[in-house]
Amino acid sequence: MKSESGSELELRADKPQRKNESDMMYSQQEYDMVRRQTMQIEAEKRTLLRWALIAVTFMLAAALVLTGWMYRHYSTADSQIRNAEERAANAESQLQQVSRELAEKKAILEQNSASLANQNAIIESTVPKLLNRTAREPELAELAQAIYQQPGHVIPLPSIPPNEVLRSYRLRVDGQPFKYTLVPGLLDGNWVLYSVLVKNRED
Repeated sequence: MKSESGSELELRADKPQRKNESDMMYSQQEYDMVRRQTMQIEAEKRTLLRWALIAVTFMLAAALVLTGWMYRHYSTADSQIRNAEERAANAESQLQQVSRELAEKKAILEQNSASLANQNAIIESTVPKLLNRTAREPELAELAQAIYQQPGHVIPLPSIPPNEVLRSYRLRVDGQPFKYTLVPGLLDGNWVLYSVLVKNRED
């Protein structure tokens, strides 16, 4: 049996060592591949988190803008409501004031209408008595006041008035004394009778 040479023994001893080195190199490749995959996964995770953070930031900004718009809209609406309420209150106050003024003017108009009707009644009933000299002193005093309340303080007469009625008359109204003077006149060829207020206090 031939003895193996030294070179053959070295070759056989070298084969397992190369095989172990090949196994070690393969394991390092796998490790690098796993590490690259891990790094890629981590990078994808970071990218996903970054996009998620951007989306959350955008949503938060939109929520803030929407909240600000809603607050402004609410403030504007609330201000408009207050202004409308103030305008309504002012309009109601003005309406009440106008209603009071209208009621006062209506009362004055009714009073004036009643006073005018009374004056016309006095004139219509007393003028005939004045012309036929049958009117009494109080009636002539009331006639003088009624004539003074007419426009221009004058009334038309159908004929010339008697001289004895053309004088001053005293009358007390609501405790206040008045003195009127009846004065005849001609206006466009027609007789008229004026009433002149001489004084409204005691002599």
